[in-house]
Amino acid sequence: MILFDTVAIVGVGLIGGSLGLAMKHHGLVKKIIGIGHRRESLAVALEKGAIDEGYLELDKLMDADVVILATPVNEIKMSIPRIAKIIRKECIVIDVGSTKAEIVKAAEKCRLNFVGCHPLAGMEKRGVENARSALFENSLCLLIAAKKTRKEAVAKVKTLWEAVGAHTKTMDARSHDRVLAFVSHLPHAVAFCLIDCIKPGYLGFAASGLKDTTRISMSDPVVWKDIFLTNRAELLKAIKDFKRSLGRLESFVNARQSKQIAAYLTKSRKKRNAIAC
Repeated sequence: MILFDTVAIVGVGLIGGSLGLAMKHHGLVKKIIGIGHRRESLAVALEKGAIDEGYLELDKLMDADVVILATPVNEIKMSIPRIAKIIRKECIVIDVGSTKAEIVKAAEKCRLNFVGCHPLAGMEKRGVENARSALFENSLCLLIAAKKTRKEAVAKVKTLWEAVGAHTKTMDARSHDRVLAFVSHLPHAVAFCLIDCIKPGYLGFAASGLKDTTRISMSDPVVWKDIFLTNRAELLKAIKDFKRSLGRLESFVNARQSKQIAAYLTKSRKKRNAIAC
């Protein structure tokens, strides 16, 4: 089932490359154009089959039916005004960034036919060399439409994600950023801070507990710097709540309150068990 004739992916890394592979695997598109900063990365994407053509120039977007913005979030936000001058009016623009309020605001200002997308299916590894067509299977993709986006565009984007194996849920941008601050951005911040506070000489004693807890601290610093800054207000609220929770545990330990510690840990364990594995 072909949904689009020509799709352009700006930023053919892990997510962009995986989406390209998935669209081709499921026969959803006739041609995929990749736009990137480095010829070497585009060459890898071509060899892997994630794209059919690779270019360094954004001007190649003018023939696309859909443009997928898959660069770091601040770069997405900054590129939107330029892209709006190149693409056709009916072109659907989507992004796959981890924050939405600032990106959707930029898209609405430029009057794009825009649907913000957040596929909750990444990993700590980066680059198109790690892309795989099955990345989105049984995942959740959050959809955030701009105010003037056509309903048929939202429907087509929803069909695209479901065709590559994802479930979809529609949210507004503010709600998205508030929720993701807690379930994604805060955990990354905590993982980075946890590994930072451990003395280097202690790391040789690390077992699976520390490795599992800090796995996401191996994520791309450039990507996460942008995420933290474009969702600054909501992340700071989440950090404040985390510090309050950690402070409660600290006070229980300091006062040697065995029952309170056990109750705290039991409550947290039950909450964690409620998350589907």
